[in-house]
Amino acid sequence: MAAARKLESLNENFLTCSICTEGYKDPCTLTCGHTFCKGCLGEFLKTRQDAIRAKSIPCPYCRQINPVPRPDRPVEEWVKQIKPSFLIQGLLDTLACGGNTDNVLSMTCSDTENRCHPCQDLGESHPANSYCQDCDVPLCERCVKMHASLPGTSNHVIAGLGGSVKVTRRQRCTEHNEVMDFCCKDCNKAICPKCCVTYHRKCDSVVTIQSKMSEIRSVLTHNKGLITQSVDDTGRSLQQHRSQIDTISHNKDKIKSQIRQASQKAMAVIKQKEKQLLEELNDMTEKQCGQLRGRIKSGEIDMQMYQQYIDYITQVLKSGSETDMFDIYQMCQSGAIKEETDRDVTFTDSLRDSKLIFVSEIDERKLHKDVQLGRIQQNVCDVMDTQLGKIQCGTFDVMCRPVLHKTVGIRVDGDRKQPDPCDVTVLVVDGEEILVVTDCNNTCLKSFYTKNNISRHSKLDLASNPTSVTRLRDNQVAVSFWSHNDIVIVRVTPDLVLQSRVTTKKMYRCLTALSPSTLAASCWDPSCVDILDVSGRVMRSVSRFNSGKNLICNPSYICATDRGNILASDAGSQSVYCITPEGDVVFTYTPTGERGLRGPVGITTTSTGHILVADYRAHKVVLLTQAGKFVRDLLTSQDGLQNPYGLMFCDCKLYVGENYKDAVKVFNCSIPH
Repeated sequence: MAAARKLESLNENFLTCSICTEGYKDPCTLTCGHTFCKGCLGEFLKTRQDAIRAKSIPCPYCRQINPVPRPDRPVEEWVKQIKPSFLIQGLLDTLACGGNTDNVLSMTCSDTENRCHPCQDLGESHPANSYCQDCDVPLCERCVKMHASLPGTSNHVIAGLGGSVKVTRRQRCTEHNEVMDFCCKDCNKAICPKCCVTYHRKCDSVVTIQSKMSEIRSVLTHNKGLITQSVDDTGRSLQQHRSQIDTISHNKDKIKSQIRQASQKAMAVIKQKEKQLLEELNDMTEKQCGQLRGRIKSGEIDMQMYQQYIDYITQVLKSGSETDMFDIYQMCQSGAIKEETDRDVTFTDSLRDSKLIFVSEIDERKLHKDVQLGRIQQNVCDVMDTQLGKIQCGTFDVMCRPVLHKTVGIRVDGDRKQPDPCDVTVLVVDGEEILVVTDCNNTCLKSFYTKNNISRHSKLDLASNPTSVTRLRDNQVAVSFWSHNDIVIVRVTPDLVLQSRVTTKKMYRCLTALSPSTLAASCWDPSCVDILDVSGRVMRSVSRFNSGKNLICNPSYICATDRGNILASDAGSQSVYCITPEGDVVFTYTPTGERGLRGPVGITTTSTGHILVADYRAHKVVLLTQAGKFVRDLLTSQDGLQNPYGLMFCDCKLYVGENYKDAVKVFNCSIPH
């Protein structure tokens, strides 16, 4: 039993793949020393696109980067290039043969590890006293000599099996199979002595890797400190976010209680009104019924009297008494009986029109939207901290006539061409309002702000022509390019600082932030709207509507609504549509005739949820409702507007970038005080 437990422990601790948690199948060992199944390692590599781009294999266990011998080969062959682990495979083969557990353990712990593998393959058994680090096998003295004599293995690193000799394994050149002891600073790569002579004779700076170790250690130590600081900062940020979640949950419970109290108060008022109306109904119906009961009692008495008259006349007629019949005759002739029978015959008619009716004072058409228990709102600070794409305060006046508030000149020193503000956005950093503009013609991003009552600006040169800019956080924006597979993240301090560059598989025309870590991006080839994470990975792609007429053709500009939906202006279908991130259609706006769109581009939303669309060729900005219904032309050429392109609504001000103009126009759209 003890031997069985030892065998089980051996299988669990030394012969089990840490990825599939099963026994090794075709084991291979990385340069870091960790062993995995080749199939498991291949599946793991498919999930690491960053490693594929870096042409390396990260160890799933220790995360150490392992270079690929021949990165020019297909990715599927990278794992096949790793040398198999003969030691592990031999151990597995031995255990698979069965037999006595004690013998297997004894052979596993001593014989297998201390036997020469090449000799075992030949059917012989010689003790091993050395170990080839390149072949990953133990060797006897004879095989060590054979290793040294063969051209293919003459340069392999041989170490003592007892561990008395410690040899550091060095990476070998895939072409010359020699240790890469040198580094070419010009080409920034490790090379072997033959590479120095063959390919790097004209390079100015070729040094030994050992001479750079001090610098390498210093750089790695510095980067470790930076990463450690980032980890600490991220940890504090996460802790703050968790604390905010707790605060939000507590506030949610508080507001939920307030809503229920308001609902109970409203229901109490309605119940009181119901009680009053029912009591009034009971009083009125009881009064009517009381009158009718009196009439009924009187009628029953009259019926008894009438029946007596009938019985008396019948009795007289039967008796044949002429005197009695003459007396009744005189009574009938005198009208005495008729007066009695005619009394109160019209009392039913007097009550016929006294039916009660209920007149409701509630307009059922407006019941759902007009009955208010209250509202849930955020203060200005909360909006600035949590909303994306907008920093709103004040109220947008739907019927206002926008007034030109100011113009912001965007031509700066160093511009070689006419500025072209394709897109604009506004941020507030440390209480300062900052206008950020993409200058497509001068291949740069610009910011404009006022500090100490002095107008200032910042300029960040980019590798390609930027088309759109969207706010990610209070001090961070994302920029897309017309003809480049890149998204760049820029920090606004308020000066512009390039933070990172994300390579994408598609060229995205425009961006909008759905959350600080999620973007929506429009693409023309193929025509679609993609949902991305900040690493550029496509989480979902919408190329056709899930229902209804499909209008996705050339989505030019997109914008996120406060409900998390996506607004798009489409230059191909000359329309505006709103879709959910799942592809469901909220509304489509495709007008014809005089209202038809001729060149829809920039799109934004107001503090009230209304939609503003720039029509480039019609020289106007169109105002739509939140449901995509036409309201009116908010700005036209009569307001001095020419070729509007990028739009941004912030704090009841509309920022308009005009195509190939030196300035961004700012219009005031608030309710006058």
